[in-house]
Amino acid sequence: MSSLRVRSSGAFICAVAVAAAASAQSLPQLTLEAYPPVSREPIGRALAEARANPQDAGAAGRLGMLLQAWEQWDTATAVYAHARHLERRFEWFYLGGIVEARLAHHRDAAALFREAVALAPNLLSARLKLADALLESDAIDEAERAFTALAAEPQAEPHARYGLGRARLARGDASGAVAEFDRAVRLYQEFGAAWYSRGLALRNLGRLEEARESLARAREFGARWPGVPDPVLAQVRALRDDGSAHLTRGLALDREGDVEGATREHEAALAANPGFVQAHVNLIALYGRQQQWSKADVSYREALRLGYRGADAHYNYGVALMLQRRDAEAASAFEQAVAANPQHATAWNSLGQLAERAGRLDDALERYRRAVDAAPTDPGIRFNVGRMLIATGHARDAVSQFEILAQGHAPDPRFVHGLATAWVLSGDVVKGRQYALEARALAAAQGQAAMVAAIDRDLARLPQ
Repeated sequence: MSSLRVRSSGAFICAVAVAAAASAQSLPQLTLEAYPPVSREPIGRALAEARANPQDAGAAGRLGMLLQAWEQWDTATAVYAHARHLERRFEWFYLGGIVEARLAHHRDAAALFREAVALAPNLLSARLKLADALLESDAIDEAERAFTALAAEPQAEPHARYGLGRARLARGDASGAVAEFDRAVRLYQEFGAAWYSRGLALRNLGRLEEARESLARAREFGARWPGVPDPVLAQVRALRDDGSAHLTRGLALDREGDVEGATREHEAALAANPGFVQAHVNLIALYGRQQQWSKADVSYREALRLGYRGADAHYNYGVALMLQRRDAEAASAFEQAVAANPQHATAWNSLGQLAERAGRLDDALERYRRAVDAAPTDPGIRFNVGRMLIATGHARDAVSQFEILAQGHAPDPRFVHGLATAWVLSGDVVKGRQYALEARALAAAQGQAAMVAAIDRDLARLPQ
């Protein structure tokens, strides 16, 4: 009996191996009727082409890309496996890895991304996805090495710092994690996921108030993410023509700095779905940045007509109005933004700028304080608080604000210069001179000649 069981077990293993090989060598069965109606015709055409050319890896790969575009993950995985069996090509490993990651098959994804990186070692998007998959599959040492190398690439650094923070957090090093998340959000202030993970790390350290503030920033920025150009995935996204796909492409183009391209994609999203309120909200900002004021007005009114209740439409419209010097209307828009979200730091900061522009310095200080309460790690906002404390005659209180800003290995020379000014105005000329010289050295090291000249003028006015 035991020998019979051994033979049966071996036969079963052999059958599984044969079935796996067959599945890699043939296309899976697809039931087109189960797919969204708008997707059936393009997927059906690609399926017919792949079946008519069973040895054509390109035809199989194109089918896989369409299935991926329409979020048919399991069948896309099988089709990409078939394409890889026919051809060892970067796209089939890379896109297959993305689909496996989407299915939370992180070890399988990491294996595919390793092959992809071997075929295209300089593509940042592939290296980042490999590092992410390694971290998700608990290969923390290897993930840390990958993220550390990526941190030297300016385009990839915000994402890499976020990855290093997550790795530190996985090791139980909450302090080290916070340091990395801090660097990530300094590089990309709207990095919602990094703010969220920072909040969790701060909570682990018992710094509950800071954790609440960080989680509030995460809620404010949502899914905003520092974009890295990904031409291969862009080809997949381009295969869909519905509103959501256009919006996704528009957001990616905006992150890459292509404002005109982002605008076209958002307009296409509305052409496909006129009631797509988020497209209107985003277009307010996009039109404003291109000074297309009348179009920004239309998008704002349309977002409200469609029932938008969030803060971003008001904030985006306020920025457009502020750029036109329509300050009273801008203030009204920003006030509606903070009414919808009292933790909207950039709206409070904009209200401070408007009050300062109108010469209402005490009002400006109060609004800048509200902004820094909502975003305590935002250096620009804290700098505004320090400036306004000096302007309203509270130089000694400004010292603590600039001291926070002046911490670090190589802070912004403006922050150290602000600290010098605060000390001088507080009556401590010795400390003021010390920090002014430090600010001058930083400015000189960073090639800021105008800043150096301004500091020299301030130093010349100090009593000896």
